[in-house]
Amino acid sequence: MDITKYPQFELYLLTLHLLMLKDQLVPDGCSDRCINSTIINRAYFSSFLYCLLWLEDVKKFKPIPVLKLAPDERISEHTQVRNALYNFGEKRSNVELSKLAELRKKADYDPFIDITPEEVTDAVHHMEKIFNHLKFE
Repeated sequence: MDITKYPQFELYLLTLHLLMLKDQLVPDGCSDRCINSTIINRAYFSSFLYCLLWLEDVKKFKPIPVLKLAPDERISEHTQVRNALYNFGEKRSNVELSKLAELRKKADYDPFIDITPEEVTDAVHHMEKIFNHLKFE
């Protein structure tokens, strides 16, 4: 499989490009949080979608849509993907995606909490580790 032809990889490249140009992308009157949260969000979703594609292609795993689960058994597709990585022995990618999920949660749902430059760098490093670790056959 040539992953470079997939939207997940394009989103990965876009995230790297946003990081490189971030100082030029902040509109006048805005703090850098707007671009920092966007970079973290894109790092998470490119990684999540990449992991999902890898699980579907290599392990033949597909998460169950949350609404198809019984109310007392509902678990998000995001959590299902992280659990599947762990269960298939991909603990490293599970940890990286879990760390990204925490950063994304802060970036997307806590708009009044600052995001440090280190958190942005960490998010991109987590993303790169996932893309470099999970290989398609």
